[in-house]
Amino acid sequence: MGERVLWGLIAVNVVVFVLWSQARGSLLQDVMARHFLVSVDSIAELRFWTLITAEFSHYDPSHLLFNMVGLYFFGRPVAQALGWKDLLGLYLTGALVASLAHVLYGIVTGDMAPSLGASGAVMAIGVCFAALYPRATLLVSFVFPVPAAVAVGGYVLLDVLGAMTGGGNVAHAAHLGGALIGFLWWYVRTRR
Repeated sequence: MGERVLWGLIAVNVVVFVLWSQARGSLLQDVMARHFLVSVDSIAELRFWTLITAEFSHYDPSHLLFNMVGLYFFGRPVAQALGWKDLLGLYLTGALVASLAHVLYGIVTGDMAPSLGASGAVMAIGVCFAALYPRATLLVSFVFPVPAAVAVGGYVLLDVLGAMTGGGNVAHAAHLGGALIGFLWWYVRTRR
């Protein structure tokens, strides 16, 4: 069951990416945008499922690749430490809270841009990994060896700064929502 959960999450992300790719320039593109992007508007229109579906949704191949590499390399050791049910729960809870954080940030700042991508869920898993294995070596930019706690902490700091300055097309608040869930998940699960 274990590896199937991880590969199942990756497969769903890939399938939704393929749907986006096939939808470009067709009527399906509007359907995808309506059901696989999360925003203040999607929630105001009661499309609550977008809080989860957007976290399986990628429009750009490099965004998909980066998130799936992170999901795989952080997800395996997290699942081995906490169990595969926890991995699935962490992904889905991180996804939900990341999307909620993006929507709340939009309400507070007036930034109505929609969001998509598994980054918030992957950030949850990455923070949990860094808390479980703070001295594990990560290759930042696939080159520079850095302890996991420092590398992941650096990404969280970049998201704090990004959320404070606004702009750009990175959903920093979503990442921070996921990071919070990753930390809380680690804290609760390792203190049972």
